[in-house]
Amino acid sequence: MVELKQMQFFVACVEEGSFSRAAEVLYTSQPNISKVIRELEQELGMKLFERDGRGIVPNQEGRRMYQYATEILQREQTIRNLARSRMKNHLRISTNQSRSMAHLLADYRSIRREQMFMQALDRDTDNVLKDVERFRSDLGFVLLATVQHPAFEYHLERHNMQSEVIFKTRACITMGEYNHFAHSRTLRLKEICQESFIRYSDDFFSLENALSTMEPALRPAMEEAVISNSSAFIINILNNTNLCNIGVQPFFSTELHDGIRLAMLEPEIPVYFMAIYREKPEGEAARFLDYMREAAGKEV
Repeated sequence: MVELKQMQFFVACVEEGSFSRAAEVLYTSQPNISKVIRELEQELGMKLFERDGRGIVPNQEGRRMYQYATEILQREQTIRNLARSRMKNHLRISTNQSRSMAHLLADYRSIRREQMFMQALDRDTDNVLKDVERFRSDLGFVLLATVQHPAFEYHLERHNMQSEVIFKTRACITMGEYNHFAHSRTLRLKEICQESFIRYSDDFFSLENALSTMEPALRPAMEEAVISNSSAFIINILNNTNLCNIGVQPFFSTELHDGIRLAMLEPEIPVYFMAIYREKPEGEAARFLDYMREAAGKEV
């Protein structure tokens, strides 16, 4: 008998185009994904995928199966939403990596204490969008440069999502004391094109990609950058090497991590901290969004 878990794994494989990316989305291992899909194919008595040079693609039977599986999961999600609507004290967030956001979440959690359950995930922008679109998170938060807005709004419209600007900040460069720009207060994009970088992700809506669009000479440095989704690793690299990182000026009264220096980019490059949601926030999500608006208002 086909199980709901098998449907979830199968849909993730189709949408991600590989077992490894599906494993990341589902927070499991690639061998486990392969095992579940193999068992599903044995249960159905048919192959569902073919391999190509870039990963896996559903065959004819797989495409039909995907249509049925998504319908099943959508109905299951509707049932979950009915139950979740009665639990007003649950808050699920996906957010770009941000010390300022972590600071605000900690303050909010201390105020709410035991009145709520919180799930907060550090994600690149592509995955924040997916989490909100697929109801894995009630709210998403991303940092977006002005040059990215048209493509971002087009994506939101296509996937029935809405956005709201919470706070306006600006792009900067962070580094440790071993970087030769450690005592600089301002830098121009052209000045950093020969630097070595560490970055959180290489997704389409990243700040690094935005700045590379504005200054094409920066792109080779971004393509050669170290990539890590660990904030602790990034901080250690900045503190102990000459690598630097593209970030934003801290907000919500947040201070830089010990040992990290900051240089503002000139001319000023506006970056917007934005909330994303698929449905009008209710319950804990609405309370948290109001809390953020109030915190942002105090800094203006």
